[in-house]
Amino acid sequence: MVTLAPKYQESHLMSKSFSYTTSFILDKAHFSECYDQSATKITIKHFRKAAIIALVGLILLFVVGTNNYAAFFVIVLAAVEVLGIKYKKTWWLWRQMLSKASNHQVELLVDKKGITTSSFHVNSELFWSDVNSVDKTELGLLVRHQGGINYLSNSYLSDECIEFIAAKAQPSSL
Repeated sequence: MVTLAPKYQESHLMSKSFSYTTSFILDKAHFSECYDQSATKITIKHFRKAAIIALVGLILLFVVGTNNYAAFFVIVLAAVEVLGIKYKKTWWLWRQMLSKASNHQVELLVDKKGITTSSFHVNSELFWSDVNSVDKTELGLLVRHQGGINYLSNSYLSDECIEFIAAKAQPSSL
């Protein structure tokens, strides 16, 4: 991921009162883009826990000689862990689509205070002082803060808004 560098100095953007408002729908396409742009890629390290569980199950089965049902149960747990890794996106999308916020409109406001999102179900405000960094992805921005990561899609942001967000991010991250 590439860290954003603003085209204008922060003082230039601070001198004018900036406010950007837009709205979007929390649909399957939006959730899928959020996941694709913010999730970490699956590596062999993700399968380490499943391998350890499978090894314990095999040791129980062949070395210790305990109840075979218990050993097979542990081996099946390892298989479930592998399936959980493989279908992580599907599971996450399914949970988002079942949430009460799914298919509802969200209002986004970017101004000198921060980033405010409001909908019928959830209202949140992220202040610029809480933002640690802003990273650009292929399709949007990852806004990292103490509470986690928020994703903003370029599909509903203007170029001026993207520059403003980059300028407001703390200078240590740019």
